[in-house]
Amino acid sequence: MKTRREFLRVLAVTSAGSLMASRFSPVSAAPTNIVAGSFPGVWQDGLKAGPIACYKARNGGDVALVFGTPSDFAQKIMATRDRPTIDVVIGTDADVFQNAQLGIIERMDPAKVPGVAGILPIFKDPFEGWAFAYDGGRDGVTVNTNKIKQPPKSWIEFTERVAKGQFGRAVMYPHLTATDGLAITWLLNRELGGNLNNPEPAIRRIREMKPYITKFYTSNAEPGTALTAGEIDMAAWTDGRTYGVQAAGHKHIEFFLPAPGSPMLNICMMKVKNGAESGWEYLNCATDPKNQAAWNQFFPGYYMSHKDIEYPPASRAKQDPTSLDKSFKNWIQVPWKDLARVRSTWMDLWTREIGA
Repeated sequence: MKTRREFLRVLAVTSAGSLMASRFSPVSAAPTNIVAGSFPGVWQDGLKAGPIACYKARNGGDVALVFGTPSDFAQKIMATRDRPTIDVVIGTDADVFQNAQLGIIERMDPAKVPGVAGILPIFKDPFEGWAFAYDGGRDGVTVNTNKIKQPPKSWIEFTERVAKGQFGRAVMYPHLTATDGLAITWLLNRELGGNLNNPEPAIRRIREMKPYITKFYTSNAEPGTALTAGEIDMAAWTDGRTYGVQAAGHKHIEFFLPAPGSPMLNICMMKVKNGAESGWEYLNCATDPKNQAAWNQFFPGYYMSHKDIEYPPASRAKQDPTSLDKSFKNWIQVPWKDLARVRSTWMDLWTREIGA
């Protein structure tokens, strides 16, 4: 009779569209099949070209992908925490400390993931050993240049002009429950003179903007649909998503980076507690600069975290110059750990004042 762990693994892998043939003991020298989290769509193509191909070559086992959101992954792991159905998980910066608090991830062991030594400090030090950043992009302002001829040059200007109705009711802004929304609102609050314990400056400004916000979105796909359909003319959105819209033929949709820059937003890699030991090898493959470049060919413009990454030509052409020189001066470090501590307070104020 199948064990509960085996049964749950079959369910997880089947939902991802593939089956694991077998599962070997972590201490065995035999090839080991593992399960890793992934976002749906082209994300899986990047993983198959980079970390998964590497893992197969080094270990001989296979990697089954489970698709979902970071919260989906956390729920699956918590439901099977003694014998988890996922071995390696991905999530945003905000998810790292939440997962650590839940006790469902392990601290990185440099001896088991020596490749972490090549990850730039800004992509590992903030996570205190719980994770390393894999990739990321910029948050800025995306506009329909047929409608808006003078995009805002700073985040403050963006909010002031929206609040004055200069763009009409044709703007989207990320909801505070979304990681992008939390990061942008934190930066806006800082620029308006607030701090972690006082989010009122940003919440007050967003309340002034609300009459002209078509929607406070929670899915990063939503602004693209609304922009291409002509439902909105502007969104606080990401560069990579904008490039995807442009690649689909909408050249009039353009990304602009307001001063003083973008909050740094990453997708991070984590080892699940009690997951297969060979998950460390998968993470090691994810740190390799050649494997990161193989993934990046599917995401032109997204930055990667290894100090020696050589971007594919199509991606290099869209890179921010400060990601090419590895200084990342156009990004602003977000205090994710401290922000996680006050997030519920910020959300309570948002609910009372914005109500969206």
